[in-house]
Amino acid sequence: MAAKSGWYLYAILSHEDVPPMAGIDGQSPLSLIAEEGMAALASPVLLAEFGEEALRRNLEDLRWLEEKVCLHESIVEAALAKGPVLPMKFGTIFLNAERIQAVLRRNARRIREALEFLSDKVEWGVKGLASPAALRASVLRNDAALLAMSGEAGRKPPGQAFFLRRKIKESVSAKSLEREEVLSREFLGAIQTTAVDLAAHPPLVPEAPRGDRIVLNLACLVRREGVEAFLAVVEQWNRGHTEEGFRLVTSGPWPPYHFVSRLDDEG
Repeated sequence: MAAKSGWYLYAILSHEDVPPMAGIDGQSPLSLIAEEGMAALASPVLLAEFGEEALRRNLEDLRWLEEKVCLHESIVEAALAKGPVLPMKFGTIFLNAERIQAVLRRNARRIREALEFLSDKVEWGVKGLASPAALRASVLRNDAALLAMSGEAGRKPPGQAFFLRRKIKESVSAKSLEREEVLSREFLGAIQTTAVDLAAHPPLVPEAPRGDRIVLNLACLVRREGVEAFLAVVEQWNRGHTEEGFRLVTSGPWPPYHFVSRLDDEG
């Protein structure tokens, strides 16, 4: 007979504190599955909702997905508040507890080393937002050659002025993109002084709500004692680049999802 339930794995812990909350199905209790001095935080789930085919179908339901991702995140964050964790990706399902124990045994040394490495660190997100209009205006203000061309366009006959202004517009757009890349590289250099590690990702949504472009999407691993210095670098950067319309937005602290290696036979 096919199994009706499985185990949803949230994280591997270095402690044995179970968050006082229900699992991702909203009713099953959270449990610890122990093996070789390690503890996997998990809860039972129905395969009719979380099995391979059901999960693939439910991932297309945005309301379901948003609710479950938030529950997953709240459970992992509650565990992180008690000590270091290795967070698992959303939707990590095992058919039984024995398979989870086997993964813990197979990866025991890697897990212990990772938990020790992450014991004093958290993840912060940083998005770099660029206002195209503000950046183009800044490029034009600070480029003597383009300013001279702009002044010249005002003295040309209408036909010649049209083509000259189009040339100016194209040049400003190209130089704005170049400036975005320079600013992003400069910030990476600045933030590396306060972050242990960085992971860069393409933005899932290129446009921000205000119409800004998302040009930088980072996950930053930061020592807990260094968070204040990390945020100070971001604040200083924002103060120095307001005129260019380039700003940084931080979020966190988060569990270190982007700095955990995939385990052998995970899922």
